[in-house]
Amino acid sequence: MINRPDIGRVKAVLFDFDGVVVQSEDVYDRATKKLGDLYGVEIPAPFYEANRGISEALFYSRFRTEFNLDVDVVSLQENGKKLLWAEFSSSVHYTPGFQQFYSKIRKRVSHVALVTATPRPLIDEIFKNSNISVDFDFIVTSSDVENTKPAPDSYLKACDKIGVEPVQALVIEDSPTGVRAATAAGCQTIAITTSCARDSLKEANFIVDSFGELEELLTIV
Repeated sequence: MINRPDIGRVKAVLFDFDGVVVQSEDVYDRATKKLGDLYGVEIPAPFYEANRGISEALFYSRFRTEFNLDVDVVSLQENGKKLLWAEFSSSVHYTPGFQQFYSKIRKRVSHVALVTATPRPLIDEIFKNSNISVDFDFIVTSSDVENTKPAPDSYLKACDKIGVEPVQALVIEDSPTGVRAATAAGCQTIAITTSCARDSLKEANFIVDSFGELEELLTIV
């Protein structure tokens, strides 16, 4: 493995959303706990991290199976979405250091895009009804592809829309699921430990603990 990525050869930076742009994993965790309370189940700690970065449909399918719930998955999903949107409406914030990093990287690369497993309606709601506002060139959500992360489709679609080869794109992710998706697409990957432990992110080309460390890695301090 090389010591650091060559930012001079990168033509696009692709950001994951939850845990990268915004510090939202605790928002999901609070909504998940409330969903457990609603159905009378206690959520064990490993369940939270094991299900980060996956699609909405897969999450609720796993939730139903994990806790052996005799409930219609559509009803479960609707209740979960109500709880999640209520949490997002009042408590989503930028990940520390993201705004400074974004302003620097925007001057160094031709394109920046958002690639997320979050569905388009929720992303639109967040950008409309919170202080989160970022000028991405493109946004690819789970609503825009047939197969979301860990499938490579969303990253391949972003590269295609931008007009770059995957190897020319640098992906910043925070979950094993996202890293696998970007790796499968052929992109360079940097994992940031805002949501998951280092050990679970080993498939990434590089791992950092903060955006400040990421700036140093890319020598854009």
